[in-house]
Amino acid sequence: MTDGYLDFGEYIRQGEPDKKEKASIWWTAIGLQAVDGLRAPDYLKDTARKHIEGE
Repeated sequence: MTDGYLDFGEYIRQGEPDKKEKASIWWTAIGLQAVDGLRAPDYLKDTARKHIEGE
C-alpha cells in the first residue's frame, strides 16, 4: 500500500520485529479507512512513521 501512504510493506518485510508489528497495525488501520473511501491525513502518516521509528 504505497499510494500516498508510508511504505509499510518495507517495514513489514525488512523491519525489526517491533517495527514490523507496529507497521502492520498502522497499515491495517489506514487500510480500513480506505475501504470506507477515507484518506489518511498527512499528520496521521507522520504520526505513524514516528511511532514505528520509536520517536
